[in-house]
Amino acid sequence: MNGQDFLRIAREAFEPFLKELGFVIDEPSISGRSFHISFTTHKSVVSVSYEPGDDALFVMVFGRKNGQLSDIDNRKETPWFPDLNSQYMAAVTQTERLANEKAFKFVMVRDNEERQLLKAAKELRLVLPKYLRSPDGQRT
Repeated sequence: MNGQDFLRIAREAFEPFLKELGFVIDEPSISGRSFHISFTTHKSVVSVSYEPGDDALFVMVFGRKNGQLSDIDNRKETPWFPDLNSQYMAAVTQTERLANEKAFKFVMVRDNEERQLLKAAKELRLVLPKYLRSPDGQRT
């Protein structure tokens, strides 16, 4: 996956549902060593980054308070994608899962890296709304 592929998946898979949740896309950052895009509301920032050399994907939800982002090292205030999955995925219904698959059926992937990014978008679409409605998501 190159930088343009990353942006394509971000725009096709992440942007539509994040826009529905009130997020706006920020200016992406693409370099040879890392690809990054974030989506912002007045209370939260969803950060998606991929490091191709290390094949590392990071999805985090930062809180925003008085214009400041929550500390990346405080996983209670800045949950990482695995934290959200472990806390909220069990509450996802079969109906939500079926609707989720339909929402992504037109997003095409070409390799394992793109598949990994699409999988993250699909799962985030299921768990992020639950987090944002929770006391932890409302705190910021």
